[in-house]
Amino acid sequence: MKTLALLSSIVFLTYYASGQGPATWDQNTAYTHTSIVINGTTTYITKQDVPAGTLITSTTYWESLDNQVPTTTPSGADSLTAPDPTEVENLTVPESNTTQNARLVSVSVRGQIGAGDDKRIMGFILSASGDVLMRGIGPTLAEYGLSASSLLPDPKISLFKYNDATNISLGSTAVSSGDNDNYTSNSNLTAIESARTSLTPVVSLNAVQAISLPTLSTGFYTCQVEDVGGGTGIGVAAVDLVNSTTAAFTHLSSRGPVSTGEYMFGSFQITGTGSRKIFIRGRGPSLSAYGVPNVMADTKIVLYKYVNDPNDDQTVNPAQLVGENDNYTTNSNAAEILSFSTSLYGWPQIESTEAAIIMDLAPGYYSAQLQSSSTANDGNGWIGIDDVTSN
Repeated sequence: MKTLALLSSIVFLTYYASGQGPATWDQNTAYTHTSIVINGTTTYITKQDVPAGTLITSTTYWESLDNQVPTTTPSGADSLTAPDPTEVENLTVPESNTTQNARLVSVSVRGQIGAGDDKRIMGFILSASGDVLMRGIGPTLAEYGLSASSLLPDPKISLFKYNDATNISLGSTAVSSGDNDNYTSNSNLTAIESARTSLTPVVSLNAVQAISLPTLSTGFYTCQVEDVGGGTGIGVAAVDLVNSTTAAFTHLSSRGPVSTGEYMFGSFQITGTGSRKIFIRGRGPSLSAYGVPNVMADTKIVLYKYVNDPNDDQTVNPAQLVGENDNYTTNSNAAEILSFSTSLYGWPQIESTEAAIIMDLAPGYYSAQLQSSSTANDGNGWIGIDDVTSN
């Protein structure tokens, strides 16, 4: 009896220290050995596994904790009694020791891609060395309902790495292992195909799609996508980590035209356990400080999370709205947003008509839209997505 009583007290305290507390007894529920439930004003513990449908009055399976308090105290020990309810209420919940390993493993930008200075330049920061699948996507976007005539005809990709990730004014260096025009020209086609089909979503191939699979070191890069023949159209720049359990993307950004007919989409995928604190903002007016012409006067950010594979029918299980913002000053954490806007990569202070959100996000596939509210507001915009988790 003393051993069972001590075990019962330990189990009882563990329930409360975990922040759960005993559940209310349900006759239709099966319970495992040492489960604790409450029925009325009495707390019970199971003596063994209990089948569903068993009455709580069955002494074969249930024992009242009132009967588990030992009547004698072991020699040399303090008096052992049932825990006082007020003491149980004041127990603090210990910090979880569950490994928090959530990370961003995929980032991409979709939008209108021009020629020359208007090509897609997508910046990304890699936290550790890893194999990165890079893609320039154009014609296969027709599978998502876009008109074939609106798509970038023949994409090619080029990769550059900034010489100093903290001071991009010092220029960048070409990384030729990331360059590609037509994916079939790669010598590692088997590895590329294995990596491509392991991703979410799986994007189809065609002969003119550009893909490369370089091994990259820590640093700040730009993936640049343009049409081989100088054409224009809607396209995607995408980078995905493969065969790495530690590396992560901590930054994504891109500048380009935004209109009511074609928003700019910044997508990213979080995997692992736990969550990441993500800072998303859309710039327009503040780009003028860098001499960018025809900037958006007012930006809006809308964030969605996919319920299923983005390739699946979204009319069946549509993506869920997670957050949105028009003017960042309407956020309760506007001061934090303002601080991040100037501390990351030397950007000027975010303006009141520019949109931003900071959210803790669980693993999943997300799409942040930089939207234009009207044709009069169409123009050049910039989207930035940063992992600002303090760890």
